[in-house]
Amino acid sequence: MSKDDEKVAGGAAAVAMLAVDAVISYFFWPVAAPVAAVMMKAPGAGGLLISRAAFLANPKAYFALLRTAGAAAAAAAFAA
Repeated sequence: MSKDDEKVAGGAAAVAMLAVDAVISYFFWPVAAPVAAVMMKAPGAGGLLISRAAFLANPKAYFALLRTAGAAAAAAAFAA
């Protein structure tokens, strides 16, 4: 098998995995929907999602992280 054949086979496998993932996501979305209800857009973080419960438990810590470490670090610390 040549290098070009290996690239084509690898690309086909990636497309197949993506298709399977899309089908699984379609059928399991009703199960995952309640998880989305506990997430919220992070204030001041450009639309990143964080856990609503974690934010409500300690909003002062979130804003302190936002000011000192940045939006990505604050959102990562408060992720689900």
